[in-house]
Amino acid sequence: MVSEKSSKKEEKKEKVNLEAGKVFTKEFIKTIVLITGLIIFIRFFVIQPFIVKGGSMEPNFHDNNYIFVNELSYRFTDPKRGDVVIFKHPEKECTEFVNKSFINRIFLQGPCTNFIKRVIGLPGETVVIKDGKVIIKNTGNPDGFTLSESYIPASDNFKLRGNISKTLGKDEYFVLGDNRQPNASLDSREWGALPENHITGKALIRVLPFNDFGFIRHPKY
Repeated sequence: MVSEKSSKKEEKKEKVNLEAGKVFTKEFIKTIVLITGLIIFIRFFVIQPFIVKGGSMEPNFHDNNYIFVNELSYRFTDPKRGDVVIFKHPEKECTEFVNKSFINRIFLQGPCTNFIKRVIGLPGETVVIKDGKVIIKNTGNPDGFTLSESYIPASDNFKLRGNISKTLGKDEYFVLGDNRQPNASLDSREWGALPENHITGKALIRVLPFNDFGFIRHPKY
């Protein structure tokens, strides 16, 4: 026969176990929600995956390279010369879409196509392409200086062709593909300046192929 005292102890023990189970379940749910929220935040506000298509950035980036893009970089600093950036191609339909709202610019793809190129010219500068060289003219260098591009092969196949002079306005950038062979890259030589609000992020990490895994280096001039 079970005493009344023992019965109360068992009942109390069951209540304690039940409360502990409720606390565990509550904390577990909170943890799952927190982790899910963190993943969503990182995915949509910090890091975006990007797959390189085509050979416009060869020999430094190849078709189907899988990279992570840092979307926070340019919310605190401006793009720098040499940065490899991801942006929405500034064709008319895309520009109209991007200019409608901040949400369109950051979160929605709309009619836009994503490109990857390297920043060559900064706002207010004049970019001159002549005799296969890139010359930058700005307030500190009114006569211009020849851009040293160690990331471009010395081969004549990668030598720039044609003569171009483009003065950039406020919040405009001049971008080029690393592959300078004829018809290898659709960039500022073809469609002109890139508005800053079309830039979505900075190439951060190369994930695939695994043998090239690591942080992406951006030259400093």
